[in-house]
Amino acid sequence: MSLPEKHSQFIYDESPVNSPSKEKGKLEEVKLPMMPPSKLKKVTKLEKFVFVAFVGTFLCLAVATIRMTTYINREEEAISSIQAEKQQMQQDIETLDQEKNELQRTERLKKVAESAGMQMHDENIRKIK
Repeated sequence: MSLPEKHSQFIYDESPVNSPSKEKGKLEEVKLPMMPPSKLKKVTKLEKFVFVAFVGTFLCLAVATIRMTTYINREEEAISSIQAEKQQMQQDIETLDQEKNELQRTERLKKVAESAGMQMHDENIRKIK
């Protein structure tokens, strides 16, 4: 085995990266980028008022929309119940008209008259509307 060779000593203190500039004799300061100041700290009273007015208007419109929707739903329910009653009444009218027509039939009138001992004369029978 061979002996390790002697190498020259390398000095790290004089490296060009971190060495002070020879002209100035001191290290340069590194400036970090500045953060822009927050704009929320400089909100004016007018901007605050406009924002509050906008939010208040939005809330009022939301409540009004909900109330109107509820009112419309109640009215639609009332209309549908009235329409159901109307339809039921029309069916009752049709049923009563049918019964009336059955009671006014000529054959039925003749049968009732014969059972009561009466005589029917066809020329005397009239339908009244």
